[in-house]
Amino acid sequence: MELECQLASNGIYVGNPEGYQDPRVPELKLGADEWKLLLQLDSDDDTGWMWGDVGTLYFWVRESDARRCDFTKVWMIFQCC
Repeated sequence: MELECQLASNGIYVGNPEGYQDPRVPELKLGADEWKLLLQLDSDDDTGWMWGDVGTLYFWVRESDARRCDFTKVWMIFQCC
């Protein structure tokens, strides 16, 4: 997911495999390891949370942004079964 955040935050559509063929990908891969998981919210019957079909929300932030307490560039990824 780190690479997905890196590419999407740099304007590359990653909703299908074609985005990963973009010529900018090799250079952008170098910054993917800066993305860190900030928050993960799972579907939960006890809380009444249901993201799609038993899905999970993942919130990612660049470590450098988090250190500056800048959460304006957080990226969310949604995955479900």
